[in-house]
Amino acid sequence: MEWKEEIRKIYRKIHRWCLRRRLKNRDFTILAPTCIAGVMYHELGQQFMSPTINLWMYDKDFLKFVHNLQHYLDAPLRFVQGIDKTPTAYCDDILIHFNHYHSDEEANAKWEERKKRVNLDNLYIIMADQPDGGEITDEDIRSLKDVQCKNRMVFTIRQLPNVDYTMALPKDPEKECVNMYMFDKSPILGRYRWEREWDYVKWINEGVNE
Repeated sequence: MEWKEEIRKIYRKIHRWCLRRRLKNRDFTILAPTCIAGVMYHELGQQFMSPTINLWMYDKDFLKFVHNLQHYLDAPLRFVQGIDKTPTAYCDDILIHFNHYHSDEEANAKWEERKKRVNLDNLYIIMADQPDGGEITDEDIRSLKDVQCKNRMVFTIRQLPNVDYTMALPKDPEKECVNMYMFDKSPILGRYRWEREWDYVKWINEGVNE
């Protein structure tokens, strides 16, 4: 296993260098209901300009969040007992699981700190069609077009005509949705399938001017 780990470290170092050389856009905010935003910021060597780092929320809740972003950024967190014993809080009616934090205080401090950095003029959105917490409909995916942002991406198994911000990923073996994309890695290099198949640096650099 040691040789695989060494190969992975060397590859990641070179790969990050290439990604960071290509990155032209700066001070961008990526909102996502999983850890994918944190992974991207880390790989690109950028400051976390988003409160949705090291946490997860149901995609249905995430849709509410981005459609009424300022409301939820202004709302205080109300911590409750989490089912997985990690910090868990309501932001108004949205449930957020801070699964990479050790205490309510730490989670709240990071949320408050990073939400102040949100750049509404350089905003990007990523989500998937995961049904947990409520079914994601075709109309839900299309509704992201109404959210003011530079670019958006939805990982899905659906074929949606006239929607140019979706990307096909493998289907979950038991559900009618994409597989858990933050666990789908190549065995040696440790690359996520989404980063192998999606040029997210180009996606950030070019954006879409609304």
